[in-house]
Amino acid sequence: MIAVFAAMDTEVRAALSWASNIRESDAAGFPVYEVDGAVVCRTGIGPIAKDAARAALESYPSAIALSLGVAGGLSPKIDAGEVVVCIRIDHESHRTEAVDATVVCDSNLVEAAQAAARGMNLPSIMGSSVTVDEAAWGPEEKAAHHAWKGHDIVEMESFWIGQEAALRGLPFLAVRTISDHHGDTLVNTGAMRPDGTFDQEIFLEYIREHPEAQPIIARQYEAGRLAFTNLSIFCAAFLPPLAQHFSR
Repeated sequence: MIAVFAAMDTEVRAALSWASNIRESDAAGFPVYEVDGAVVCRTGIGPIAKDAARAALESYPSAIALSLGVAGGLSPKIDAGEVVVCIRIDHESHRTEAVDATVVCDSNLVEAAQAAARGMNLPSIMGSSVTVDEAAWGPEEKAAHHAWKGHDIVEMESFWIGQEAALRGLPFLAVRTISDHHGDTLVNTGAMRPDGTFDQEIFLEYIREHPEAQPIIARQYEAGRLAFTNLSIFCAAFLPPLAQHFSR
């Protein structure tokens, strides 16, 4: 069995785009979706992903662990929609704590992910990620993250999931599609809940109260739509062979 972790409901749907006969359950309160050969757990956003990964891996003995979703771009060479197959992940706190605790992704899984992306003609690179506890909303924050170790992307969960996989000796991989460029300023509408679900009413209220933000939100939506589309395409190519292989 393979264990897949995604923070947001939209990312979970992308990870399940290839699946049928989906069975819903939970692990210590975290939603889990079971399909043949795989489980997909919605972790919620940020460090809570560590608790979700621990609960799911204890409840569902797995051969590998994957962190899938969208991410912000830090490198000027990366555009929206691009697939980034991570070879390493750091946590931002280690920049000041002088701790060397890099999560290294499994080379065989990296190679398989690259092949899946190429097979679907998706733009892709191998890169590195920095996991943060607070979202990077603007160019200044992104530039500061990039300056540390030259990370290509920023997200909020992969380091924690990778740590839990490492504690169990499981091969691990993080793959992210890019939802915003390094120079983009994002609008925080407050509509994304910590558990990874979206509050439509709060979003519409924000739009009504801040009409001046609509052009930025529209561009943000289009970039995000491309990221989620490519994530779905990637998952449909990458996950079924893995699930079949590790269910034997």
